[in-house]
Amino acid sequence: MSLHNQPYLPLYIQDILTDEKLVLCSASAHGVYLRLLCILHKQKTYGKIFLSPKFRINENICYNFASLVAKQMPFNITEIQSALQELSDEDVIQITETTLSQKRMVKDGKISEIRALAGRKGGKQKASKMSSKKLAGTEYENEYENEYENEDENEDN
Repeated sequence: MSLHNQPYLPLYIQDILTDEKLVLCSASAHGVYLRLLCILHKQKTYGKIFLSPKFRINENICYNFASLVAKQMPFNITEIQSALQELSDEDVIQITETTLSQKRMVKDGKISEIRALAGRKGGKQKASKMSSKKLAGTEYENEYENEYENEDENEDN
């Protein structure tokens, strides 16, 4: 199961406490960041939010992303915009014209997808081996059933 399907966020406490870039950010930026991690966890592309044309309403990219996530946060747009700008300036998050992302989450998401794909391949191989063994085993099971029936008939006589 990939990371975005899980009901929990793998939050590395030590990373939060000791990230020298995050430590430089304000308390409000920390609050927005933690909520943002939860939103990024639920995205189809793990760790990335894509800005749809509908939200490209301002020249300020941080304002556009703030308006996108505002309904999912208990902060006003101005607080979110300010925090996103601060987090971006400190390189805690990365913002381009169309995406907002967090490096570690993107990396973890890619690893998770690779592992899920490998697990599916391994599972399919195991399932095909098991089904071929079952098919081969059914012939012998039928032979044993016939032998037991014959033994029962012989005992009755």
